[in-house]
Amino acid sequence: MRGRPDISLKRLSVLATATVLAAVGMGVTAAPASAGPIGPCTSLRSFNLEFRTGGDDLRGNSEVIVWLRTTSGTMELQHVWGRFADHTSTSRLVTFQNPNWAVNSCTITGVSVRMASHPEWHETADNWNMDGFALQGYSSTGTYGYSLSRNSANKRFTAGSPWWHATE
Repeated sequence: MRGRPDISLKRLSVLATATVLAAVGMGVTAAPASAGPIGPCTSLRSFNLEFRTGGDDLRGNSEVIVWLRTTSGTMELQHVWGRFADHTSTSRLVTFQNPNWAVNSCTITGVSVRMASHPEWHETADNWNMDGFALQGYSSTGTYGYSLSRNSANKRFTAGSPWWHATE
C-alpha cells in the first residue's frame, strides 16, 4: 500500500500540470487582441507602429495619423506616410507631434487611426485595407511599457470612412 499514495500524487501532479498548460494554451489561442501597460506605469515617449496591409495598398501620397486616447484626452503621434504595398507589414518608429510630450502608460484607453488621402490631379482618393495593427510604447530609456495589438483589424479606409478606433 505504500506505493499507492505515490502513484496518486504523481497522477495529481500530472493532472495539475496538464490543466495549467491547457489553460495557458487556450489563453494564447483565444486572445486575438490585447492591450495594456507592461509592468508598472511608465512615462512613454516613443512608439513602434505596425500596420498589416491587405489586398489594397496605401499610396505614397497618403498618410496615416494615429492618436493615443487617454483618460485626459487625445495625443497625436507623428504622421506616417505611405507607401504600404499589398499584403505586407510595415513598421515605423514615431514620437509625439511635440517631442517634449510624454504619456503615462496606465492612462491610455485606446487609439484612433485616420487615413488622409492626398491624390494627384489624375488620381481618385486612396483606399486602403488595414488587416492588422499593433502599437508598442517605450520610455525615454527604451523600456518597453505598453502594447496594443489587433490581429484582425479588417478595416477598409476610404474617403467616406477614414477612421478606425480600438479600445483596451
